Amino acid sequence: MKKLQLIKSGLIATTAIGVSFAPLSAFAIPYNGQTVYKAMDGSNQVVVFSATPGSKISVNLGSSDKPTARLAGSCGEVRISPPSSGSFTGLKVDGTAVDASTLPTQTLPSCVNGSFSEPRTTNFKTPNNQVVIVGKTPGAAVSVSLPAPTTRSVTVNGCGFGVLKPSTGQTLPGSFSVDSTSYTLSSLPNAGSPPYCRTISGTPYGYVPAAWMP
Repeated sequence: MKKLQLIKSGLIATTAIGVSFAPLSAFAIPYNGQTVYKAMDGSNQVVVFSATPGSKISVNLGSSDKPTARLAGSCGEVRISPPSSGSFTGLKVDGTAVDASTLPTQTLPSCVNGSFSEPRTTNFKTPNNQVVIVGKTPGAAVSVSLPAPTTRSVTVNGCGFGVLKPSTGQTLPGSFSVDSTSYTLSSLPNAGSPPYCRTISGTPYGYVPAAWMP
């Protein structure tokens, strides 16, 4: 088991006989003076934020695909309304990229007995900027994905740090931002192992690996 140093109320307590104390940033656990650093938690790389206990940190992880299932209409059409961003950049339908900027603008004809009242043999956009995919099997599920901003909220615990972990089966992105500050995962200080927080009788105790200490 790794030797740990105990941190309580902004002080570091060593485990040596004749306990000694040294001041630390109150209510926070930075690594070598850095308030944002990375560590390995088991087999997962995580990011640790040192901040005020109870605060929340909004982390922008960039954009990622958000696939959803749509049912094709009676004429095999799939209607895709403009996203909140107003951009169809990165649109994929059943895994195939669709460049909405090159689609012709046409009206959406009525569907009569499984056929459009006017032929529509290629994908198109309607005058209100709705993308219409054609040629699918009526009533079949169709996968539609558009990149969407991904934001995670990290809560800082009573020991003064919060941990950003990857979602199950995934890894953290190579870069992220907090407010207007951008970070690159590969450039973050590597603490090796993350700190640990335990509450005993209502009092939070923070522990850091002994390797952190000079």
